[in-house]
Amino acid sequence: MAFLGLDVGGTRCRYEWWPGDGRSGGAAAGVQPAVVGPEAAADVLAPILQAAGRPADSVGAGSTTAAVLAIAGAGDPALATALRERLADRGVEFPVAVVGDVVAAAAAGLRAGPGVLVWAGTGSFAVARGEDGSIHRVGGRGYLLGDQGSGFDLVRRAGAAALLGFDAIGQQTVLGEQLARAFDVARPERLGAAMQELDTGAVAARLPIVLDAAAAGDAVANGVLAAGADALAALASAAAKAVDLQPHGTNVTLGGGVLAGGAAIRDRLTERLASSGFSVGRPLEDNAAACGAAWLAAGNHDGLEPQRSWVTRVAL
Repeated sequence: MAFLGLDVGGTRCRYEWWPGDGRSGGAAAGVQPAVVGPEAAADVLAPILQAAGRPADSVGAGSTTAAVLAIAGAGDPALATALRERLADRGVEFPVAVVGDVVAAAAAGLRAGPGVLVWAGTGSFAVARGEDGSIHRVGGRGYLLGDQGSGFDLVRRAGAAALLGFDAIGQQTVLGEQLARAFDVARPERLGAAMQELDTGAVAARLPIVLDAAAAGDAVANGVLAAGADALAALASAAAKAVDLQPHGTNVTLGGGVLAGGAAIRDRLTERLASSGFSVGRPLEDNAAACGAAWLAAGNHDGLEPQRSWVTRVAL
């Protein structure tokens, strides 16, 4: 039997198998069902599921038994049900379960047992798994009121600090001119207008500007990264406390593009977590959430815990 997992983002969809059995995963165009609706989302996802779910003759693998789609906003049961129905209408013959992207991230980082996952990409959150298999999320409340320590948040903080320096309210920094060039505006005072016209992913994509300024010794950029690391460490501590895990002896897994690709903030976060007693492992691979979704598909099909509960009863 073969189980397929999809990590569906707005710009990219990754898919992987559980177990691998020689199959190679892949990537395709993404979609946001919460934005475009289940009909349009099914038009994008059905061909991906059908193509990925065919037998891989070269390795003798069978056709797909079941799949799990991990999608942002899929905690809404009505959206998940509608999407499953539309996929079946479009000829997807194997069972498909739909979960939120945070659940798949938890499956990627916490399937081995109790611990904490800290995720920082365009957004951010922490998830802890308790001794009883229950999981609890902290953060991930959106760019306006949360997502502290995320790529978007770090660039937003850098832009705000740059404008304070430009107006002689705060410390001088190279970030003003560098971010102005990155956002294609003539002067730093236009940064706010430029950033408000972009989605969160486009803003977060400018994070390398902040990382480079910090590496060159800019005090304001380093302060932005320090504040972001502090915020992520606070998420981890709160998530652990929610499931009665003590820092000493608790492993923290790091995930998301900001932590996988940015040693500067990852090192700061690791130091803060270690000072509280946590043990920090290697960052997850880029395809980890898709692998987590495939693990959920296998366990849910076989009635295993915690996979069945995480698929059928958890909304994070």
